[in-house]
Amino acid sequence: MKTVKTYLVRKPTDLDEVLSLTQKYGFEATEVKVAETINLDEKTYQNICDNPLADYDFLAGKGGYDDNGIRQVIALSCKGKQTLYADPSGSSYCRYLGIKVNERS
Repeated sequence: MKTVKTYLVRKPTDLDEVLSLTQKYGFEATEVKVAETINLDEKTYQNICDNPLADYDFLAGKGGYDDNGIRQVIALSCKGKQTLYADPSGSSYCRYLGIKVNERS
């Protein structure tokens, strides 16, 4: 399974909050496992960016920690856009949302 280093923001209001907090706290990023990648159309991707706390059926029951205590995330990709990493922790919304953090952050 692929891993990525990310700073996950709990219950973000929008993508701007994720970007801002990642810039500020990116040094606290942790490595997570990408359990699944979901390719989104532009409209759905933008909806998540604008309202990550809305319900998205494709997230239901996913995320959380595996038996080894490693956080599982869902990669949300859209052609030409930055990949988002969501840990719904079993819910159907982006309970935690992040972006890939560069090693220098």
